[in-house]
Amino acid sequence: MKRLYCTLLLILYYFSVSGQVKFTELPRNLQLYPRDAQNQAKIVVSGTVTWSEFERIAVKVLREGVVTGILSQTLVGEPEKPFSFSTTIKAERAEYGLQIYLYTKTDSVLIAQRSRIVCGDIYIIHGQSNAKALAELDSYGIAPEDRFLRNCAYSDDLKSIDWYQVTDPYASVGGFGIMLQRLIVNTYNMPTLVLNGAVGGTGIVDLTARDPANPANIITYYGQLLSRAQWAGVANQVKGFIWKQGEEEAGSNPTNYDQKFGQLYSQIREDYGNVRVYVGQINILRTARLEGAAALRDFQRRTKSLFSNVETIATVGSRGYDGIHYTAEGHKQMAFEQFRQIARDVYGFADTLQINSPDIKQAFYNTRKDSITLVFDTGMDMVWKADTTVNFANGPGSHVKYQKDYFYLDELPGWVVAGSAQQNRVKLALKGPATARFLRYLPSEYSNPPTSTFFDGPTLRNKRGMRAFSFDGFPVADAIPTVSTLAAKPISEKEIQLNWPALPTAQVQIIERADGTPVNFRQIASLTAREASFTDTNLPDPFGIYYYRMRAFSAVSESQYSNVVMGRPLVLGIEPTAPLVQVYPNPVATGQQLHIESDQLQITRIDLRDLTGRLVKSWTGPARKTVAIALDGLATGLYVADLGTTQGHTVQRKLIVR
Repeated sequence: MKRLYCTLLLILYYFSVSGQVKFTELPRNLQLYPRDAQNQAKIVVSGTVTWSEFERIAVKVLREGVVTGILSQTLVGEPEKPFSFSTTIKAERAEYGLQIYLYTKTDSVLIAQRSRIVCGDIYIIHGQSNAKALAELDSYGIAPEDRFLRNCAYSDDLKSIDWYQVTDPYASVGGFGIMLQRLIVNTYNMPTLVLNGAVGGTGIVDLTARDPANPANIITYYGQLLSRAQWAGVANQVKGFIWKQGEEEAGSNPTNYDQKFGQLYSQIREDYGNVRVYVGQINILRTARLEGAAALRDFQRRTKSLFSNVETIATVGSRGYDGIHYTAEGHKQMAFEQFRQIARDVYGFADTLQINSPDIKQAFYNTRKDSITLVFDTGMDMVWKADTTVNFANGPGSHVKYQKDYFYLDELPGWVVAGSAQQNRVKLALKGPATARFLRYLPSEYSNPPTSTFFDGPTLRNKRGMRAFSFDGFPVADAIPTVSTLAAKPISEKEIQLNWPALPTAQVQIIERADGTPVNFRQIASLTAREASFTDTNLPDPFGIYYYRMRAFSAVSESQYSNVVMGRPLVLGIEPTAPLVQVYPNPVATGQQLHIESDQLQITRIDLRDLTGRLVKSWTGPARKTVAIALDGLATGLYVADLGTTQGHTVQRKLIVR
C-alpha cells in the first residue's frame, strides 16, 4: 500500500511539473531529420520553465540506447525561465533518443523523452496504382533494417498525422517504396523517409489539383501529400520525386498529357524546390486502348530532354506484368532499377554503365533506303532478341513472337524482315526500299488472344537487361551522301591538302588518318559543314606515307566512310649524298628510259609515284646496281622514286618529267 502511495505521488508530481514546462521545439518519436552537407542533422530542444523551484535543466543524448552526451543549462528568469539546447546526430544506421530532466537543489524529474530518431534522406512517390504497388504486399514481410526506415501519414479521417515505421500504416508506403528504402539503407546505411501520395485509378488532373491560395490544402490529393512533407519539415529537402502515372490517360484520354505534366512539374518546382524528378514510362496497356497511348509514352520518354533535372526509366519488359499491374516480383525489379539511378545521382554510385533505359537518338536510312539504322545513347551495348516463346493465355500451347514485328513505318507493320545489334546501334533490314518518314517501336496497345492478352516481349535491351524506351513518331532521316572522290595532294614537305565535294546536309565532318599503312585510323580534325578542304600540317615524317578517310554527321543522320586516299609530302629538300645513287637523265622526257645506278646498294624494287601518292610505274627484279625503266605515258610534273634495296633500306629520289 505504501509503495502504491509513493508511486501515485510521483505520477502527480510529474504531471504537475510537466504542466510548468512549455516546449517550443521538441522532436517526435520515430522522427527523421534530413541530413545536411556534413551528413548530419541538428536537433533543437527549447522552451520555458515557469516553476521557480527548478534551477537546472539537462538533456541526455542516447545512440542505440547508450548515453553519448549530457547537455545542461542553468535556469534563470522570472516568471519564465527560457532554455535551448542543440545536438547533432549522424546520418547512419542508428537510432537516437533524448531524455530531458529538471533539477531542484535536491532532486530531479524526467519530464520528457523521445526515442527512435534518425537522420537521413527523403523521397516522394506519386502517381496511380503502379506507384502504390500493393500487389502481394504481405510477401515483403518485416525486415530488421525496417527500424531505420520511416513513413509519415494521416489517420483515416485526415484529422491527425504522425510518424511511423515504414510498414505502418499498412499499405501506406507500398511495395515499391519499401523495397527502395531497404536497398538504400542496406547499401549506404542511410535511413530514409518515403511519402507515397499515389491513388489507384486516378488521372493526372485529379492527382495534381492544387489550391493556389493554400497548396497544402488537404481537400486535394496533391495537398495531402504536400502537407505531410511540410508537417515533417522536409518539403524543401527531398532527394527525389518519383512519378509513376499515365495508365488512366492512356486508356481514356491521352490528349494534352504533355501540358498536364508541365503543370505538375511547375508545382513541384514551386513547392519542393529543384528536386530531381524521376519519370517512369508506362507499359503497353491491353485491349481497347486509345491510339494516342503510344504518343503519351513517347512524351514520357522525352521528359528528360524537355524539362531540367528530370530522369526517365522504362517499365516495359518488367517481370510479373498482366497488362495493367505487376506482381511483387515486378515491383521489386523496378525498385532495384530505380535505385541504381538514385544511387548514381544521390550517393555517387560508380557503377553507372548502362543502368538507364536505352533511348533512341537517331534513325536514318542507308543510301538504298532498304535498311534503317537506330542509334541509341552513347555507351549502350544493345541486344537484338529475335524472338520470344510465350504460353497461350487460354489453354495449353505456345506461340513464337518476333522482335521485327513490333516496328512500324508510318504506323504500318510488316516492313522489317530482320534486325541486328552492334554496340549502341540496331540495324533494321527492310523488305524493300521505303519512303516512310516516321518510326514507332512497340504498339500503342496490345491484345492478341489466345496467344496473350498483354504484351510480354520480345523487347530491345542492353547487355545489362535494361529495356529500351518505346517510341512513337520518331523521324527517319535520309543518309548523308558518302564522299567517293576524296583527294589528297602535297603542298610542302610538311603539308598535305585534302579536297572533297561539299555536303549540304552535314553538320560535322570528321577527318581520320593512318600512318604508314591504311589501318588504325584516328581522328585528326572535326570540321563544320561548309568546309570542303583540309590541310594536314601535323606530319611526323616528311618522307612518310599517309592515308586519309572522312565521314559526315548531322543531328539526325550520318554518312558512310569515304574512299581511302594516300598522300605523301612534297619532298623539296636537298637529297642525301650517301649512299650514292644516280638518277639520270633528270629532268627526263616522257617516253625516254630512266637510268638508276648505285655504287653500293643492290636495288630490288622501284616505285614511281606522283605528288598525290598514286603509283604510276613500278619495277621488281633480282638485286642489281643498275636498272633502266621506260617512262611511257607519264604526264609532265614532279615524281618521287622509292628505291628498295637488299639491305632493307628505302632510298627516295625526285624526278622531273618534261
